[in-house]
Amino acid sequence: MAPLAQALSAAAAQGRLDGAMGPAAGDPRFSPGAKEVEAAWRVTEAVSAGHSSFGATAVAVALQPSEPFAYLGARVLRALEVASRVLLIGHPELPGVDGDLRAALAAAGVEGSRLAVLDGADGSVLREAASHPTVAVDLVDFDPVEGLTLDRLHRLRGLAAKGAADGAAVGSSGRSSGGPTGVPGTAGPEPAAGDWFGLGAIGRPLTPIVSRPRLARQLTLGIHSAAAEGALGEDDLAESAEQVVDRAFGRGALGGFASDAVTSVLVRPQLLSRFTACLLETLEETEGDPWFTPPPWVQRTRRALPLRDVAAGRRRVLDEGATLIHERELPSGETCGLVLTNVERRMKLAGEMSVPGTLFLVRAFDTDAAQ
Repeated sequence: MAPLAQALSAAAAQGRLDGAMGPAAGDPRFSPGAKEVEAAWRVTEAVSAGHSSFGATAVAVALQPSEPFAYLGARVLRALEVASRVLLIGHPELPGVDGDLRAALAAAGVEGSRLAVLDGADGSVLREAASHPTVAVDLVDFDPVEGLTLDRLHRLRGLAAKGAADGAAVGSSGRSSGGPTGVPGTAGPEPAAGDWFGLGAIGRPLTPIVSRPRLARQLTLGIHSAAAEGALGEDDLAESAEQVVDRAFGRGALGGFASDAVTSVLVRPQLLSRFTACLLETLEETEGDPWFTPPPWVQRTRRALPLRDVAAGRRRVLDEGATLIHERELPSGETCGLVLTNVERRMKLAGEMSVPGTLFLVRAFDTDAAQ
């Protein structure tokens, strides 16, 4: 774990993240120690989880700037557990991190041929990985609202499966040599289904495209919930509101766009009105404070994917009946964050929907205490 943790700290130490992360580049989330990586590994599900016939020739691990580096390291380790080859797909906002990871793992004794670093700037490598049935893909929650990129990857994977089935139908049984363009070191076209199970009645199961959701940190106020990350104090609601704003929109939360930012507060109904007032007052006080400004990769252009997700998420959560009580804005006037109330646990937005830069105030009921 130690060499990997050192590699994850190297890019930040050398200042290579400053352009993408701004002041947040110095945050501890970019310089995890071995203990942090190990803790993340313990709670990170294996790539093969839920796939009884898992047998990947390679796992493509896509880097994401919203993810704490400890969890990035954990995903790489999980990939090495299940495949002979790991493809590190870089991200333009994480310069050099993929190369640092490869070098550190090789120095720690991982055979160099098991690791490849690929440029993921235009998305073509990720799409190509998805088009090969035996290359598993491990990525973090991008396009969390519209899901357009993930839908495309699943369509490519489906077409790949159909191609393998068509090959079996015409009785093909030979193995082709060579690797797919852009994904070096992976296997070539897969054996026909008949090579896997008897006469080909059952085809080889596809390896997964693992889209890891945001870590969805939830806090509680005046109620106990086993699923929550922590409880806020009831005695000083103003102080609790400050904690929420910092953990939901502060520098460590990348202005709300970190995958581990606080996304909701489960509040006892009797406290909701007073806590909301304290929260709105705190939000007004933080306007213009650079500590709460999203990093440059979020606000670089008006059509940046994170800002499109906020706009799309705003439409969807309002359609579900939530009440928008605060919008955070960039100096350009673009919306970069939302605070909503009148959210109930049954709503899609309080469960499966993930809207970056958004905080939900969820009214707790007696049944929530048992969850």
